[in-house]
Amino acid sequence: MGKVSEGFWRFLAAVMLFAVCWSLWIFYQLNPPAVVTGAAFEAAARARAAQTSQGLIQPAPNPPAPAPAPATLASEPPVDVGKLKLTDSLTLPETRN
Repeated sequence: MGKVSEGFWRFLAAVMLFAVCWSLWIFYQLNPPAVVTGAAFEAAARARAAQTSQGLIQPAPNPPAPAPAPATLASEPPVDVGKLKLTDSLTLPETRN
């Protein structure tokens, strides 16, 4: 009976160790270390200080005039509108001979 009891307590200790490690891992994932370094904050401050009244991005020049649209052909539509209608029952499709 002593061997079963010792195995149980070892298993329970392993499960508790796993639970503690898992909790620490979740805590680390929720509070990651800072990715942005002090140098990045300094660069952002210098960029803000260097901005002029217009800003760093200049407006685009006037766009060229749009090209005229091609003439559309007044022929048969690309989709058969009759096939898009819903039916009340299931039927076999019409075959063209």
